[in-house]
Amino acid sequence: MTPLPHPADAALPLPAEVARELEGRHPGWVVLWRCWACRYWAFPCWVTTGPEPVEARHADDLLTLMRQVEAQHPALPRIGQHAD
Repeated sequence: MTPLPHPADAALPLPAEVARELEGRHPGWVVLWRCWACRYWAFPCWVTTGPEPVEARHADDLLTLMRQVEAQHPALPRIGQHAD
């Protein structure tokens, strides 16, 4: 007989859902949950000279790494947009 999930476990979002939410909140990034490695991966997708994908076991750690890349490699303004 398969045990039922614990109610506290059922309230937690699935890692793939967390990855989709992070991606939606951070334009310019593709965020994936690598289930075989139990890690998040984020790929910067703006034009720069070198940021590599970042990875972390926890979403909060991934977000910290994403912010570090953004600080080091600011996104270029899109055509038609003016820099502030």
